[in-house]
Amino acid sequence: MTSTLRSSRRIRPNMRARCMIAIQMLLICNSVVFSLVNPNEKDDNNNRILRQRIDGNGDMTDENNNPDNTARQYLETLWDSVEKKRERKLEDGRMPYLESMMGMLTMSMSMPNKPPSRQSPTSTPGTPTKSPTTPGTPTKFPISKEPTPTRMPSSSTALPTQTEPTRKPVSGPTLPTRVPIPTRGPNDAPSLSVPTLSNPPTPAPFSPTQLCKETEAERELLLLETLSSTTDRWVFLDKNTPQGMAHSFLLKEKLSFVCTPTLMQRYGLSVLYFATGGTDWTDATGWLGSEHECNWYGVECNKDLFVTSLNLAINNVNGIIPDEISALSTLQKFDLFSNTITGTLPAGLSGLTNLVTLDLQRNFLVGDAFPNTITSLDRLVSYRISDNQLTGKIPNRIGLLRKLSELWAGNNLISGSIPSNIGDLRNLKTIYVNNNALTGKVPSELGLIPLQALVMNDNSFFDTIPSQLFNVASLSTIRLDGNFFVGTLPDTIGQLTDLENFRVEKNNLSGRIPESIGSMTSLINLRLSDNFWTGTIPDVFYNYRQLDYFDVSNTVLGGTIPISIFSIPTLRLAYMSNCNLQGTIPVQFSEASELRDLYLDGNDLTGVIPPIAPGQLTKLNEFLLQTNRIYGAMPESICRLRSESVLDDLWTDCGGPSPEIECNFPECCNRCFEAGTASSTRRNGRQLLGEK
Repeated sequence: MTSTLRSSRRIRPNMRARCMIAIQMLLICNSVVFSLVNPNEKDDNNNRILRQRIDGNGDMTDENNNPDNTARQYLETLWDSVEKKRERKLEDGRMPYLESMMGMLTMSMSMPNKPPSRQSPTSTPGTPTKSPTTPGTPTKFPISKEPTPTRMPSSSTALPTQTEPTRKPVSGPTLPTRVPIPTRGPNDAPSLSVPTLSNPPTPAPFSPTQLCKETEAERELLLLETLSSTTDRWVFLDKNTPQGMAHSFLLKEKLSFVCTPTLMQRYGLSVLYFATGGTDWTDATGWLGSEHECNWYGVECNKDLFVTSLNLAINNVNGIIPDEISALSTLQKFDLFSNTITGTLPAGLSGLTNLVTLDLQRNFLVGDAFPNTITSLDRLVSYRISDNQLTGKIPNRIGLLRKLSELWAGNNLISGSIPSNIGDLRNLKTIYVNNNALTGKVPSELGLIPLQALVMNDNSFFDTIPSQLFNVASLSTIRLDGNFFVGTLPDTIGQLTDLENFRVEKNNLSGRIPESIGSMTSLINLRLSDNFWTGTIPDVFYNYRQLDYFDVSNTVLGGTIPISIFSIPTLRLAYMSNCNLQGTIPVQFSEASELRDLYLDGNDLTGVIPPIAPGQLTKLNEFLLQTNRIYGAMPESICRLRSESVLDDLWTDCGGPSPEIECNFPECCNRCFEAGTASSTRRNGRQLLGEK
């Protein structure tokens, strides 16, 4: 062995750090050997001498300041000592194990990443006299794996803050803007209870266990060997990496942690702490303390002290999720909602085979939204990745997630179409893929799923809306607005009696609005604006008891204002601008006690404005009547709402040389438009005069 060491390659200067760490590990190994063969002595003189040669910066040097010579001389001396003691047989037969460790560390030092062929000192250059050992094919000693570079956080541009635009009109009334659906707990989606595993599998018994009762040096070797099953051992060379810092943390702990079955999860949590700026977390109570990791903030464990839940939501967690997260093999719930996580979805997630809930919403993740890492998690019930910068397509592999109940991927950059085998997910309850770059047809197979919420707004879907969707009686939310759908709505839509939110505005839909919507009495939001509807607004709302938002603006409807709309006790927002309405304003409009906004502008209404009784419309804030053929004086009862600072905006055709409406400006009407025909002034034809 000595001759082998003497003839081995020199360690190149750029291997100084690796040399230092390898020698430190050899110190441990030598302590193990010496403690086994000399149990009554405290230390080996070789170790003491070598420790004295560690300068203030941690460099290993000999008398000539050469780290190569120090390493080689120490290895030679150490192995000579072992060879001399070899004849003394150990009672427990552990010398083969120690020889293996010595060989592994020796080769780790002696071989760079891409070692050049060694030339014999006496041979002609370029003509080796002996075939060099091929890296990766050891002849005697094992060779450690090639180093895997640590993944660095990817830079990410912060998503712009979404603010609700003010409704206050400037040069004309602003139609209600779409409010993004919250992704943490959708207001228009039912709350779902996510099941967890009642008896999650317990990891295999810790192995090897026979060394856990021996010396501290042996345990330190065991720690390195165990952690190497998750992290490439070369990563530990740099103590500034999260893995290196976690390794150092475990070395400083009570060595009893090395022999516990939960060692790997403690390591995985420690790496996560260092990789995501644990010192800056809002709450890091207990983390890296002396207590069991089950007592750390956000960590929950089962009765066997294995981690089942990690909840660090809204906790200022930043950086990347390390691959060592796979060490939490019993994890069922992983929640990092609303932090500043960057990078991609790590491959280590595939090791969380018991994972049920994964919530990574409102971060800055990039890369593929549906990698194999995710689609291999066959126990996954809830997958929430909304509000990131994820890309890629929804793959056919999505059909493998047979237990999936929640798919929340809104506000990303996902493209492509939705595969038809999404219909295989018969447990799927909610789909949120809004605000992406999705295109194509909506698969009719969605009609096979007992969905409760289907949110696909603000994409580029086209063709018709699958009629099968209107047979899913369990639906409470349908959002298809902001796409390119064509065609009509079928009469079967009336079967959706539990539907609370129906939004198809800003499409190219046509035909008549089905009268069967009168059966959809659970509706809270009904938004049909910015389409090509024809016919009239069905007067079928008498049985509605919770409608809050009604919008049919910017269509080519005709007919009169439906009287039944004002019988709804909860109605707050009614927008019927620019939809070719005729007739008069019904006197019943004042019966809508909760009414806040009433937009009737841009139509062909005639007659006078009905007065209101005292105590009516006390919550009315915006009343828009301009660009019609209404005439007469503004009722004093309505002007009184302005004087009481209730009504902020009252707009009428009270301007120009021949105003149609007599209204004091600005005491009563605060915006006056020049009178004109509805057809010539509708939408962009309005002229704001300001003061008379």
